[in-house]
Amino acid sequence: MSILKIVPGKDYQVLMDYLSDPGVVLLPESVLAGFSPEIQRKFRRMDQEAQIDYDFGGEPDVYVDVIRSDCCYAYKTLTAAEDDGSEDLT
Repeated sequence: MSILKIVPGKDYQVLMDYLSDPGVVLLPESVLAGFSPEIQRKFRRMDQEAQIDYDFGGEPDVYVDVIRSDCCYAYKTLTAAEDDGSEDLT
């Protein structure tokens, strides 16, 4: 089960700074600070590289889909879903 969130323009721009690539691993600075200095340096080097060799090892911790047009899978699937009779919220 998922939820749909309508994102204000300014928030969307911040999100796209991090989520514009098809595969992204996010590492909060607060979590990074808890790692050894050697591991911190390693992750900082990776952060500077264009891409890293990582395949998500199965199921990611969080799924995020972004509807960027009416050609997206999420758009097609969600608009084709049966209307549950809820009131129009537009």
